[in-house]
Amino acid sequence: MGKDYYKILGIERNATNEEVKKGYRRMALRYHPDKNDHPQAEEQFKEVVAAFEVLSNKEKREIYDQFGEEGLRCEDGPDPATFAQPTSDMVPFMCAVGGTVLFAFAAYKTFQFFTRKKEPASNTDGSSSD
Repeated sequence: MGKDYYKILGIERNATNEEVKKGYRRMALRYHPDKNDHPQAEEQFKEVVAAFEVLSNKEKREIYDQFGEEGLRCEDGPDPATFAQPTSDMVPFMCAVGGTVLFAFAAYKTFQFFTRKKEPASNTDGSSSD
């Protein structure tokens, strides 16, 4: 079971954005490591910050309300996978395609090198052959 971010901030589930901010300020002052010497205060403060980060963001809050804390951590959550972070089954395919493209580029450049026209030799001493 995931953490109850509403309980961490001391607010109701139907709280407005302003109530979320007030709850965050109240709990942040209570658990901030500079204000509280308790050994677990820093850990509590981190939970308060995480709760505020989720509940103050409209999209994250909707995901949290629907799926809980696990929905925010799940890679296969409600958002489709992106190519920014490939899944493990995509890596071999991407390596094969990348290798093929690299090989094709090298082959093309080699072909260009061997098929380019040779420039006629020029006289380098500056004299003309009249």
